[in-house]
Amino acid sequence: MRTSEIRQRFIDFYEVEDYRLLPRASMLDDSIPMSFVMSAGLVQVEQSLAKQNARDNNRFVLVQDCFRHFDLDKVGKDDFHLSIFEMPGAFKFGPDGKVDTVRKMWCLATSVLGINKNRLWASYFSGGKIFGNEMPEDEIVRRTWLELGLPSTHIIGLGYKDNFWLQGKGFNGSDIVRKSGPNTELFYDRGEDKACGIQCLPGCKCGRFMEFSNSLFICYEVNPDNGKFKRLDDPFSETVIGTERVAMVLQGRDSVFEIDCYKPILDTIRRFIHVDDFEHPWIVESERVIADHLKALYLLVADDAPAPGKNGRARIIKLLIRGVITREIFLGITSEDFIPTVLDCIAQVVRQVESDIEIRQRIEFFFRDQRGCFKKTIERGKRELLEVLNSNKGLTLSGIQVVELEKFFGLPRLLIAKALLERGLQFREDEYKSELMCWKNNILDNGYN
Repeated sequence: MRTSEIRQRFIDFYEVEDYRLLPRASMLDDSIPMSFVMSAGLVQVEQSLAKQNARDNNRFVLVQDCFRHFDLDKVGKDDFHLSIFEMPGAFKFGPDGKVDTVRKMWCLATSVLGINKNRLWASYFSGGKIFGNEMPEDEIVRRTWLELGLPSTHIIGLGYKDNFWLQGKGFNGSDIVRKSGPNTELFYDRGEDKACGIQCLPGCKCGRFMEFSNSLFICYEVNPDNGKFKRLDDPFSETVIGTERVAMVLQGRDSVFEIDCYKPILDTIRRFIHVDDFEHPWIVESERVIADHLKALYLLVADDAPAPGKNGRARIIKLLIRGVITREIFLGITSEDFIPTVLDCIAQVVRQVESDIEIRQRIEFFFRDQRGCFKKTIERGKRELLEVLNSNKGLTLSGIQVVELEKFFGLPRLLIAKALLERGLQFREDEYKSELMCWKNNILDNGYN
């Protein structure tokens, strides 16, 4: 089933249930000034309601492009993380909607989309303390999954970090009301061969279980001064799916990058790469990063994202561009036709047009603007790398040395690894990851972001 059909089946299913279709919203929203829209539902529906004097409906459905800057480092390293993705969402106001929401979630997954029910697992909120409040187990959701025929062994209770949603990232003295509530998730079991061990269950990060659908039950608001929960006067529920992840399941693919809306982009990228081993992990990662980042740039710039810079959204655009340039260098891509050709392919996949000249020209200008200054950063980093290697007297770089080159001199980790391999030296990946985690924790401990 193609991604376009998955999208349409989601819309049709909820429209039959009297959900009113809302238009896609721009990913640039005033409520998220430092980043872009990250999910479907709350922002778009509240904006729609704000334009009305009275709500004429309590059910809405939409399909939203979403971008998550905090997932940039995950792209390419596993089979299903994207920074840019499509999220169809169904949104319903009113109390006591859990049973109906879960039933629709199950019907959508198994009957409408045709996902093998024997491969499905569900998680729910198992209860626990949140900000000093003792929150109960979501027994209604657990019981509903059982009544629908999901085996008890496939229903997993998880804590608040996995199955309790809180609007925003915390309070910090803010007087903004934080909406919150438990949630339930559907996972597709990709097979025991992908398990990290015999105790592998949904919530594990090994890749066996892939979350593809999520329902939120937003029934509380939180006092930002004392963290106390109280019932919302107007509760609501929201069900979403990840189009690309569902397509990965229904098209029988091992990666989201192999589905119908990404494979043409990867094929176009490969026309410019001349290597012997396309299966090498760093080659695979680099191809995927380029595909993801260029697609993100295309959609964000189409929504009028700013030129690359140092703050907020502008910094994210710079990170995307420099991420692509880094992978170009690593893959030895030098053709001036590379970026325009891939952007034309993305235009065909996303908008079914031969090319969107205005968007393409703007992105190409951003790349030209960034290449010069990034080249200087890389050259400075390489000079420092040579000095460190000389001081090491033939030994490879330690993990902390790689982190320092990356964070203080701006030399990307991948180009450091390439330089070491060209000299016959080992790149100590595990040591680098350990030191990077220590560096990040130190940044957090000192209050930086």
